Amino acid sequence: MSYTVTQVAALTNAAPVSFADAQAFAAQWNVSTKSVISKVKNLDLPYIPKPKAAKKVAPVTKAQLVAQISVVLGVNLDGLVASKADALVALLDAVSPVID
Repeated sequence: MSYTVTQVAALTNAAPVSFADAQAFAAQWNVSTKSVISKVKNLDLPYIPKPKAAKKVAPVTKAQLVAQISVVLGVNLDGLVASKADALVALLDAVSPVID
């Protein structure tokens, strides 16, 4: 799509353009947000992207749960690794107060 001189001026005056700004311009001009962002970058205007989602924390493995339970009880429980994770979490919760 070709942008008009007025639209280019509006983008230039709005610099730096954020993702929210790009969405607003897109709605106003009936174009896609991606098109507005592309035009901003093509004009070498500063662009502030939307924040990325936080990375997910790696879940605790069953082996780690068994190791924690083993430390609490002071016993080797490597055979419990085959157990279901929710059962291991429940067991760890049940034995943790023993130390507290």
